[in-house]
Amino acid sequence: MNHPDSILQPSISPGKCWPMEGYQGQVVITLPAEILPTCVTVQHIFKKTSPSGTVSSAPKDVAVLGLDVDREEEVLLGSFTFDVEKEPIQTFLLKKNPPRAFQHIKFLVKSNWGNPEYTCIYRVMVHGKVVNYES
Repeated sequence: MNHPDSILQPSISPGKCWPMEGYQGQVVITLPAEILPTCVTVQHIFKKTSPSGTVSSAPKDVAVLGLDVDREEEVLLGSFTFDVEKEPIQTFLLKKNPPRAFQHIKFLVKSNWGNPEYTCIYRVMVHGKVVNYES
């Protein structure tokens, strides 16, 4: 079984995903620095490259939240639908002016495209402007 870190890797070969149990789930991404998040990119495989011929395990309805672990606070940065009928790499804009920078981003899958057993996350990329970098 693949580790959750696999969603940060560039490989998206069929089966090289992180299979979250069930049709809902979440993963927290710790960034190397605090950023003002601007968008998130989600990548999945094409239906035609899927060994099963389906992408029912792809995430569908997703929310992205900034986490302030010190304050135990979550800030909704955006919600979107990953459309399996479109390109396998889709970028979604987040709120124009996030309230502050975050180093922890929660990727929350609210539903997938019909697979009740698991949801495959192939790749997630968080984009934004670095505001604090410590070497």
